[in-house]
Amino acid sequence: MPSFLTRRLAVLATAHFTIDSYSSFFLPLLPLLMVRLGLNYTMIGGLVAIGSMSSSFSQPLFGLLSDRLSRPWFVVLGPLIAALFLSSIGLAPNYLTLVVLLVIGGFGVAMFHPQTAAMAGNSGPKRGMAMSFWVTGGTLGWALGPLFATSTAHGFGLDHTYVAAIPGVIMCVVLGAWFLRQAPVPLAKRTRTRLSDLAPIARPLLLLYFAVTTRSAVSSGFATFLPLYAHAKGWSVAQGGTLTTVYLLAGALGGMFGGWLADHHGGRAVVRQSFLLSIPFYVLFFLLPDKLGIPCLVLGYFILQGSLPVNVVMGQELSPAHSGTISSLLMGAAWGLGALLIGPIGLLADHAGLHTALMVLSSLIVVGLGCALALPDIRRHKSAEPQATAESELA
Repeated sequence: MPSFLTRRLAVLATAHFTIDSYSSFFLPLLPLLMVRLGLNYTMIGGLVAIGSMSSSFSQPLFGLLSDRLSRPWFVVLGPLIAALFLSSIGLAPNYLTLVVLLVIGGFGVAMFHPQTAAMAGNSGPKRGMAMSFWVTGGTLGWALGPLFATSTAHGFGLDHTYVAAIPGVIMCVVLGAWFLRQAPVPLAKRTRTRLSDLAPIARPLLLLYFAVTTRSAVSSGFATFLPLYAHAKGWSVAQGGTLTTVYLLAGALGGMFGGWLADHHGGRAVVRQSFLLSIPFYVLFFLLPDKLGIPCLVLGYFILQGSLPVNVVMGQELSPAHSGTISSLLMGAAWGLGALLIGPIGLLADHAGLHTALMVLSSLIVVGLGCALALPDIRRHKSAEPQATAESELA
């Protein structure tokens, strides 16, 4: 077993895999839902944006609360709520119901992430690899979610996708049994975070925030529209789901590789290079025929996602005592803002075509590169607070 892989980290990564498989569950089913409910690209973009608001912008609230909890109950309830509601989208009779299911399921996703990110980041001495392993668990789940969805819809029908909730329910039971055996965090060691506490690290934190925002916009946008792009090319729903799975799987592997590089060469270098080196491959996707362009897109996403776990680790290192709050800002609020940008991309796709809209979306990588180049050395901005609070997460 690798030295960084503790039993706690293995449990957290498995749970992350489970819950994030529901986050992408609806993506390959969009072509079917578009036909059934009469949706257009603008409505699809709005759907993703609204759903992401619940799962992302509420994370800072849960992050603030999780830093004060004695036991991680959010970690237990999150997978249950996400599984029950996000797997039930096939039951939606109209657009409004579909939105409600995604929003409530998104709250389950939001409950889970901040606390587990803080616990994973403090689960061993190799923070980069530990966080990469936890993040990779989630990105693998997100990558395999489309395949999970198409298999469920094919086997049981679109009206019975709710049977896919079973793994999430089982994971809730497993997590409940596991965390009941964990010692509660003493009251004296819990953190009462105020946003003013983050003022000394505002500049590097903001640069990280906008770097994450631009990357997540590109990531979420392509994950949303790639099945529709494939469908417009004449591919089946199953083929579009497979393509989306391959694309997201490449990102998951890129995140793991990026964590390893960060432990050896530093996080700032990985963040900069991930943006810089991914740009040519996204350009080639638009210039080459699909037979060559799609592999370039997959490779570009592998490189771009190399900074995914690194950003979170760098943020946590700015102030270890506020790991939950910072994690929620970088994984929740930043990803949520990135997802909001998908709404205008959908509107643009309706008026100028999906190909043009994806080109505009890809240009955000250049903005992310600018933020990455402006990043200072995070180690010089580390908070001077005692490490005891962060270390209490190991209890």
